[in-house]
Amino acid sequence: MTHPSRTPPSVLHERLLARLRLRHLRLVDALAVHSNLRRAAEAVHISQPAATQLLRELEDLLGQPLFERHARGMRITDAGRLLARDARITIDALRGTTEALGALGEQEARPLRVGAIVAAMASVLRPALPALRAQHPRLRLAIDEGSIEQLSAGLNGGAIDLVLLRRPAQVAQGYTFQPLRSDRMVVVAGSTHPAAKRKRLRLRDLADSLWVLPPAHYAVRQALDAAWAQEGAAPRAHAVQVLSPQLLPVVLAEPGVVAPVPRTVLDRMERADVVELALDLHAPIEPLGMLYRTDDATGPLAQLVDFLASSVSPRV
Repeated sequence: MTHPSRTPPSVLHERLLARLRLRHLRLVDALAVHSNLRRAAEAVHISQPAATQLLRELEDLLGQPLFERHARGMRITDAGRLLARDARITIDALRGTTEALGALGEQEARPLRVGAIVAAMASVLRPALPALRAQHPRLRLAIDEGSIEQLSAGLNGGAIDLVLLRRPAQVAQGYTFQPLRSDRMVVVAGSTHPAAKRKRLRLRDLADSLWVLPPAHYAVRQALDAAWAQEGAAPRAHAVQVLSPQLLPVVLAEPGVVAPVPRTVLDRMERADVVELALDLHAPIEPLGMLYRTDDATGPLAQLVDFLASSVSPRV
């Protein structure tokens, strides 16, 4: 089996275009769910020997193992986890296409498919939806929440018409990004945190706290790292990494725990036991906005774009 580092990405990409089949992706998706070859084979309606052959073909094609075999089943590798994520995106995108084709065949207007990250769902769509429904009652929408990676892939694949997310580092030709809301990093804690009642704080005052840290590529994490770099220090990481606004307050209830979040995400959190700390900190992050294919901005999509551009408050 060839080591993956010996295959240039461009060569591997051409190889996948030539030899990858949807049956490979369906099997990887099923294996990621079931961690058992027999149950995964049943889920995609093939025999276990056929599943074994498909998995062998795919691992040979990629040049690396996707699952490790052990006595109780199969354990997914990092490469398998990456492929399973994109397999699920591809399968979902294909489902969206089949729904659109079905609606087209029945002469129905297909719904606009809108994807949004957590912050945009809370601070853009939730306040705008009642007025949107009142002004455009015939506008059909299918709204999904997801990660930036999932939503961008859906937009590029045609399964999503408009994505609400943070401004990308680069906007590809043929796409338009229109900012809607500014945003900034704030720091939150449980109501019993020693700093919760202080009227003014500096970052160094929270040096002994445990920080629930987002992944390094998140805008709010980058803002936090930049702020700590000015202090010549780094935050003490909590053992749990959690992004869910519903679950984060549970972790913040522990003594001495704080978390950086986008100001827009506070609209999604249960605020009874969570306090925004009075931190003396200027930490803007990339604004929330809408990304769509420029040539598609006609008809219902143009109505949605125009409505959001004119009705969403630009400031938090």
